[in-house]
Amino acid sequence: MNQTPLKKTYEKALETVAKYEKRQRQLAAIEEELSSKLQEFKYIKFKVDKKGKRVLFTGLHSVKEELLIGESDCRSNDKFEDVIGKLISVKKALNEDVEAVVNLVEESGAAHLYIDGKLITANGFNGQIRI
Repeated sequence: MNQTPLKKTYEKALETVAKYEKRQRQLAAIEEELSSKLQEFKYIKFKVDKKGKRVLFTGLHSVKEELLIGESDCRSNDKFEDVIGKLISVKKALNEDVEAVVNLVEESGAAHLYIDGKLITANGFNGQIRI
Protein backbone atom coordinates (compact mmCIF):
# COMPACT_ATOMS: atom_id res chain seq x y z
CA MET A 1 0.00 0.00 0.00
CA ASN A 2 1.38 3.42 -1.00
CA GLN A 3 1.32 6.25 1.47
CA THR A 4 1.27 9.92 0.66
CA PRO A 5 4.47 11.58 1.89
CA LEU A 6 4.17 13.87 4.86
CA LYS A 7 4.47 17.59 4.31
CA LYS A 8 7.77 17.59 6.23
CA THR A 9 9.18 14.87 3.93
CA TYR A 10 8.04 16.82 0.88
CA GLU A 11 9.62 20.04 2.14
CA LYS A 12 12.89 18.21 2.89
CA ALA A 13 12.89 16.83 -0.67
CA LEU A 14 12.35 20.32 -2.09
CA GLU A 15 15.23 21.60 0.03
CA THR A 16 17.48 18.82 -1.29
CA VAL A 17 16.53 19.62 -4.90
CA ALA A 18 17.22 23.33 -4.32
CA LYS A 19 20.68 22.54 -2.88
CA TYR A 20 21.46 20.24 -5.80
CA GLU A 21 20.40 22.83 -8.38
CA LYS A 22 22.42 25.54 -6.64
CA ARG A 23 25.51 23.31 -6.67
CA GLN A 24 25.05 22.55 -10.37
CA ARG A 25 24.89 26.31 -11.10
CA GLN A 26 28.07 26.83 -9.07
CA LEU A 27 29.90 24.08 -10.95
CA ALA A 28 28.72 25.45 -14.31
CA ALA A 29 30.05 28.90 -13.36
CA ILE A 30 33.38 27.34 -12.34
CA GLU A 31 33.61 25.51 -15.68
CA GLU A 32 32.85 28.75 -17.51
CA GLU A 33 35.52 30.65 -15.57
CA LEU A 34 38.04 27.84 -16.16
CA SER A 35 37.32 27.92 -19.89
CA SER A 36 37.85 31.68 -19.92
CA LYS A 37 41.16 31.42 -18.05
CA LEU A 38 42.44 28.70 -20.39
CA GLN A 39 42.00 31.08 -23.34
CA GLU A 40 45.11 32.88 -22.04
CA PHE A 41 47.31 29.87 -22.87
CA LYS A 42 48.74 28.41 -26.08
CA TYR A 43 49.33 24.99 -24.59
CA ILE A 44 47.93 23.44 -21.45
CA LYS A 45 48.31 20.22 -19.53
CA PHE A 46 46.60 18.97 -16.40
CA LYS A 47 47.74 16.08 -14.28
CA VAL A 48 44.80 15.03 -12.11
CA ASP A 49 45.47 12.67 -9.22
CA LYS A 50 42.02 11.79 -7.89
CA LYS A 51 43.34 9.41 -5.26
CA GLY A 52 45.79 12.01 -3.95
CA LYS A 53 43.21 14.80 -4.45
CA ARG A 54 45.73 16.91 -6.35
CA VAL A 55 45.74 18.80 -9.65
CA LEU A 56 48.91 20.02 -11.35
CA PHE A 57 48.58 22.56 -14.17
CA THR A 58 51.23 23.58 -16.66
CA GLY A 59 50.58 26.02 -19.45
CA LEU A 60 52.42 28.22 -21.94
CA HIS A 61 50.97 31.71 -21.54
CA SER A 62 50.08 33.31 -24.89
CA VAL A 63 51.17 36.86 -24.04
CA LYS A 64 53.99 36.33 -21.55
CA GLU A 65 55.46 33.41 -23.52
CA GLU A 66 56.26 31.82 -20.15
CA LEU A 67 55.58 28.37 -18.80
CA LEU A 68 53.33 28.79 -15.78
CA ILE A 69 52.74 26.10 -13.17
CA GLY A 70 50.05 25.87 -10.52
CA GLU A 71 48.96 23.16 -8.12
CA SER A 72 45.94 22.54 -5.95
CA ASP A 73 45.61 20.06 -3.10
CA CYS A 74 42.48 19.04 -1.24
CA ARG A 75 42.51 18.61 2.49
CA SER A 76 41.81 15.06 3.60
CA ASN A 77 38.19 15.81 4.56
CA ASP A 78 37.36 17.76 1.37
CA LYS A 79 35.32 16.34 -1.49
CA PHE A 80 37.50 16.25 -4.61
CA GLU A 81 35.98 17.81 -7.72
CA ASP A 82 38.47 18.04 -10.57
CA VAL A 83 36.93 21.17 -12.12
CA ILE A 84 37.45 23.08 -8.87
CA GLY A 85 41.00 21.75 -8.56
CA LYS A 86 41.73 22.73 -12.16
CA LEU A 87 40.47 26.29 -11.67
CA ILE A 88 42.43 26.70 -8.43
CA SER A 89 45.65 25.43 -10.06
CA VAL A 90 45.21 27.72 -13.10
CA LYS A 91 44.49 30.74 -10.90
CA LYS A 92 47.54 29.94 -8.78
CA ALA A 93 49.67 29.75 -11.94
CA LEU A 94 48.37 33.20 -12.89
CA ASN A 95 49.00 34.51 -9.34
CA GLU A 96 45.31 35.26 -8.89
CA ASP A 97 43.30 35.06 -5.68
CA VAL A 98 41.70 31.63 -5.15
CA GLU A 99 39.72 32.29 -1.96
CA ALA A 100 36.31 32.50 -3.67
CA VAL A 101 36.90 29.16 -5.41
CA VAL A 102 38.30 27.48 -2.29
CA ASN A 103 35.14 28.51 -0.44
CA LEU A 104 33.12 26.35 -2.86
CA VAL A 105 34.91 23.15 -1.85
CA GLU A 106 32.54 20.81 -0.05
CA GLU A 107 33.43 18.51 2.80
CA SER A 108 33.34 14.79 2.08
CA GLY A 109 31.03 13.97 4.96
CA ALA A 110 33.62 13.33 7.64
CA ALA A 111 32.20 13.04 11.11
CA HIS A 112 32.46 16.22 13.17
CA LEU A 113 32.37 16.66 16.88
CA TYR A 114 32.55 19.94 18.74
CA ILE A 115 33.95 19.92 22.26
CA ASP A 116 34.27 23.24 24.09
CA GLY A 117 33.93 25.01 20.75
CA LYS A 118 36.85 23.07 19.25
CA LEU A 119 36.18 21.14 16.05
CA ILE A 120 37.38 17.55 16.07
CA THR A 121 37.06 15.55 12.84
CA ALA A 122 37.27 11.81 12.35
CA ASN A 123 40.76 12.36 10.91
CA GLY A 124 42.02 14.12 14.03
CA PHE A 125 40.11 12.15 16.64
CA ASN A 126 42.24 10.12 19.01
CA GLY A 127 39.41 8.19 20.66
CA GLN A 128 39.51 9.94 24.02
CA ILE A 129 36.63 12.18 25.02
CA ARG A 130 36.23 13.68 28.48
CA ILE A 131 32.99 15.43 29.23
